[in-house]
Amino acid sequence: MRLADVYINIPIKSISQAYSYIVPDNLCFLTEGWRVIVPFGGRAIEGFIVSVKNVDESSIKGDFKLKEIKGTLDEEAWFTHEVIEAARWMADFYLCSVGEMMRLFIPGKSGAHIQLAYKAVPNMENNVLLQVQAYRAVYDAVKISGVVKKKEIKDQLLADGNEDIAESLDNILEKLLQYRAIKRVYNADSKAKAAFENVYVTSKLITEELLSDFSRKPAQKKALQIIINQQNTLDQQCPEKTTFTGEAFKVHGVSAATLRALVEAGILCRERRRVFRDSYDAPSLKHKNIELTIEQNKAVHALGEAINDKTYKEFLLYGVTGSGKTQVYIEAAKQVRNLGRRVVVLVPEIALTGQVVQAFKSYFEEDIIVIHSRLSISERNDAILRVRRGEAGIIIGARSALFTPADDIGLIIMDEEQDNSYKQDESPRYHARVVAEKLAEIYGAPLLLGSATPSLETYHKARIGKCTMLSLPNRIGNKPLPQVACVDMRQELKKGRRNIISHPLRLLIEDTIAKGEQMIIMLNRRGFATFVMCRSCGEVIKCPQCTMPLVYHKDKRLMCHHCDITVPVPDVCPKCESRYIKYFGSGTEKLEQELRTLVPKARVIRMDRDTTTGKFGHTNIIERFRNKEFDILLGTQMVAKGHDIPNVTAVGIISADSALNMPDFRAAERVFMLITQTAGRAGRGVIPGKVIVQSYSPEHNAVQSGIKQDYQGFYEEEMKLRESLFYPPFCRIVKLIVHNEKPEKARQQAQNIKDNFLNNFGYTKHHQIIGPAPAMIPTFKGVHRFSMLIKTDDLKAVNQFLRDQGVHRDMNVMIDIDPITTS
Repeated sequence: MRLADVYINIPIKSISQAYSYIVPDNLCFLTEGWRVIVPFGGRAIEGFIVSVKNVDESSIKGDFKLKEIKGTLDEEAWFTHEVIEAARWMADFYLCSVGEMMRLFIPGKSGAHIQLAYKAVPNMENNVLLQVQAYRAVYDAVKISGVVKKKEIKDQLLADGNEDIAESLDNILEKLLQYRAIKRVYNADSKAKAAFENVYVTSKLITEELLSDFSRKPAQKKALQIIINQQNTLDQQCPEKTTFTGEAFKVHGVSAATLRALVEAGILCRERRRVFRDSYDAPSLKHKNIELTIEQNKAVHALGEAINDKTYKEFLLYGVTGSGKTQVYIEAAKQVRNLGRRVVVLVPEIALTGQVVQAFKSYFEEDIIVIHSRLSISERNDAILRVRRGEAGIIIGARSALFTPADDIGLIIMDEEQDNSYKQDESPRYHARVVAEKLAEIYGAPLLLGSATPSLETYHKARIGKCTMLSLPNRIGNKPLPQVACVDMRQELKKGRRNIISHPLRLLIEDTIAKGEQMIIMLNRRGFATFVMCRSCGEVIKCPQCTMPLVYHKDKRLMCHHCDITVPVPDVCPKCESRYIKYFGSGTEKLEQELRTLVPKARVIRMDRDTTTGKFGHTNIIERFRNKEFDILLGTQMVAKGHDIPNVTAVGIISADSALNMPDFRAAERVFMLITQTAGRAGRGVIPGKVIVQSYSPEHNAVQSGIKQDYQGFYEEEMKLRESLFYPPFCRIVKLIVHNEKPEKARQQAQNIKDNFLNNFGYTKHHQIIGPAPAMIPTFKGVHRFSMLIKTDDLKAVNQFLRDQGVHRDMNVMIDIDPITTS
């Protein structure tokens, strides 16, 4: 007997082990990595095989009966051995199940669509339940149809005039199941739908002599002439087997009826061919011949050694904005592809995907696939199949691209490696950088991390020799970094200026527009106003689910940017019923309105989550701005990174230091990075850039270092603080959030975990625990939440403690290893 160990594709903590299933004879080819359909808990569900072994039936003990695998979802194994190895490691590191990690390697996290239907059990006419007319009517409807869905049963009952029975259908079906008069049937199909097109293949060589036979059939003669013309232009060994798509004929005015006639005449054969959808298949401009700088050449050479040795090694490509990091990525990718290995290129924002794709396509043309969450499951599935068929070797996308089940990866690149978007904020809460390190190690591939403002953890690794530093200290062509000036908004207020835009920034905007140049303005808040408050009692209108302040949008709606729910704006205060409700603060919508008032001639386009819905929302806005359809690009932090637009000569940064007020040890780092990265968008063309930073805390080290674009100075000061307070990179952090509908139970459970932690580790510098305290979002959907932070320099020991305590399987505890925010 052959048994398969299968992980069930259900993201529930209590279902974390593999289950054994019999491999039937008709599926004897199954090995590790296959996606299968298995019976589980009375229903059919998707599972992942991680091992198959031969066992003696007599060795199986117990009264239970093993079930058989029902079928497969694919024509080959989906997961490679390396993917399964990585999933096991990730599950151990992030305290999740292997199955939950393997879900990440599937577009949409599930490849199966399970449909429930019903089938009548034969010879049940004497069943006592069927003596009741309502049950008999439903049974007969099921029996006549063979296998039928609930909706189809209901439609049949309504058509027969049995409205009362149709209303009680759920209860009737459940009773029939209990009496075993009917049974459930599960059908599984793939969520990803393949696309096909008709192609026409010539059955023989089409010659000019053949055309004379069609003198009275001008439409068919025209089609044959098109084939002859195509044959003459093709350099092929077998011209008598030329293939044409239906679209190729259509553009020349050849109808489907004409093609059918040629098929019937035996001149053409019609076939169906699989089409691989690619939303990024637009032709790209050929690259220009670029002479690498000395620093770029050094970086490419260092990477080349590791690429040729096929060994895992981590590199930090630390280069100022505009120093040519993307060109280094491309040169390294060339070397990998020459060896026949694959390349994964990660970008933090979907907004940056199009720009990176265009840069790579100018060198690699059709050798690229793109993966990110805005693409449909079918598009992502087609992209993966292209990789597996060997039709593409470069995978570009957001963090989910890391989980493309490819083989023989020879290089992983993480652009803007410091970005928070690489951290998943839902279970499993992985960080792409940590996963990339492990995958690179498994495949024997270099990992290249690129940034103008690397995370302090990564830079520290390079400083102590755990990561090789590659430096690009100058911009291409030795262009100067932009001039950055700071406006103290406190002084603006003293001068009676209460606008969002300061007087110096307004002058810069007017000057930039007058010169026909472009500008980027960054404000890291969506919406029209930050919050809505009653001026009578001070009540702030909050989200009913998470209690965070709701954000007012210009279309008269209040939105929660945490829960994504929308509620109408109240006419009166919900607390005191006063009508004195006022909007406070400024978001991107309000700033857009003020810009149109202050600079009416300026053409403004806004880029935030509200304006970038749809597959190419980001790309369309950037391209229109690049084509000079607009003068000002206004947006949230998605405008701050990566964009290379030569005509942008000025940048305005509004409320850059607002994050300093967040109770988080990384707050200063975020402010510094945001200023430096956003400022770097200016002056990439021939005209030097100018930047104005508006701040209420201009004396803060993060603001001062950002203005000077002095990474080294910021690093030195911040590291002193991190070391004294025992924060990363001098420790690892585990955040626990305990939740319960009753606040006292949540607090008590959190306290119990803390007490057990202290009993196990004691009060030492190496293992610290902070809390419990109410979480930043203290209540969510009526559930109370308490947060704790564990700081440790031995993460393995802490993880083992959490396993021993059963915390990793507790449905009331959320575990976040290496959290991005600690509040």
